[in-house]
Amino acid sequence: MLWSKKRKYWPAPFPKEVELEAAIQEVSNDLFGPSRVYLDIKKKIGKKGKKENIPDGYLIDLSSSVRPSIYVVENELAKHHPIKHIALQILEFSLAYQDSPSLVKEILREGLKSNPDAQRKCQDYVGRSQFDNIDHLLDSIVHSQDSFQALVIIDELDS
Repeated sequence: MLWSKKRKYWPAPFPKEVELEAAIQEVSNDLFGPSRVYLDIKKKIGKKGKKENIPDGYLIDLSSSVRPSIYVVENELAKHHPIKHIALQILEFSLAYQDSPSLVKEILREGLKSNPDAQRKCQDYVGRSQFDNIDHLLDSIVHSQDSFQALVIIDELDS
């Protein structure tokens, strides 16, 4: 499914990944729903000398009143090999994430500061949850056991 505000569906895939990313950003509220925050942030995670990688973004899931979570997002074109390219990237994201949770938290904090709507959503969530503030919320999300989750968005999927 290909989607943007101008056209909801059309049959041709995106020629470039950057076009897919722009469409995702444009429809992120409809695509992910009102209780999720999509941050289109491309910053390196991991430790120097170990595996470092740059995810395409992060999805903060605030749909649970007691257990918010995070997804590292990778936007891909269907022409990329599912194992050699996509699965390998997800493994590398996992290793980099586990090596640098404090860096991931800082990236999320900065992303929220630069996106008032996203920050407001998180602040509203904090107001009706057990969290003291956004910093406490991000700590809980990033430093929880098994916190790494990945979401791969693909422009087209053949059978």
